Amino acid sequence: MDIQGQIRILVALQGVESEILKTERQIFALKDEATSLGQASAEHETQVAAEKEALDELKKTYRELESESKDNAAKIKKSNEKLRAVKTNKEYQSTLKEIEEIQKKNSGIEDRMIELLDQLESQEAVVKQKETQLAQFVQTCNEKKVIITGRIDQQSQAVGQLQEKKAQIRASADPKIITILDDVKTKVRGMAVVPVEQEVCMGCHLNIPAQLYNELRRYDEVRFCPHCHRIIYWKEKDKDSD
Repeated sequence: MDIQGQIRILVALQGVESEILKTERQIFALKDEATSLGQASAEHETQVAAEKEALDELKKTYRELESESKDNAAKIKKSNEKLRAVKTNKEYQSTLKEIEEIQKKNSGIEDRMIELLDQLESQEAVVKQKETQLAQFVQTCNEKKVIITGRIDQQSQAVGQLQEKKAQIRASADPKIITILDDVKTKVRGMAVVPVEQEVCMGCHLNIPAQLYNELRRYDEVRFCPHCHRIIYWKEKDKDSD
C-alpha cells in the first residue's frame, strides 16, 4: 500500500481512538454523576439523622424533667406528712417553707415541660417531613442510577466495539508506519496526524515551508511538521484553491 493509503489508515485509526477517548470520558462523567447522587443521598441522610438526634435530646430532657418533677412531688408528699407530725411552731414554719420552695421549683419544671412538649411536637413534624423528603429523594436517585448504569453499560459496549475496530485498522497498516505513529504520540498532545491547509499545519497552526508543502503532494514518504513534529499530510481539497 502506498503512503497515501497508509496516511488514510492512520487518520481512520486516529478517528477511532478519538471516539474511544470521547466515549470513555462520557463513561467517567456518568460514573461521577452516580457518585454525586450517592453523596447527595448521604448528605440528606445526615441531615435527617441530625434532626432525629435533636428530637432524641428533647425527649431525653423531657424525661429528666418528668423524673425530677415526680421526685419533687414525692418530697412534697413526705413534707406534708412531716407537717402533721411537727410539735413546735418553728418546725411547722420551716416545713411550710420547705414545701413552698419545692412547689416553686416544681412549677418551673412543669412550665419547662410544657415548653418542651411544644418543641417536641414541632421537631417531630420536622423529622417526619425530612424523612418523607429523604425517601422521595433516595427513590429519585435510585431511578437515576438505574438509567445511568444502563447508559454506562451501553457506552462500555461501544468502547469494546471501537477497540475491536481499532485493532483491525492497526492490523491493516504497515507495522513501520504504526511504529512511527506511536513514537509521535509519545511526543505530542492531542492529534498525532494532522492535515496541512494552505501551507498551515492544523496541529500547531503555524506555516510550513513552501518546499515541504509541495513535497507533501507527492505522498512518497511520511513527513513531519518542523514545528510541532506531528505527522502531516496534504488534503485534496486544497488543490482547488491553488
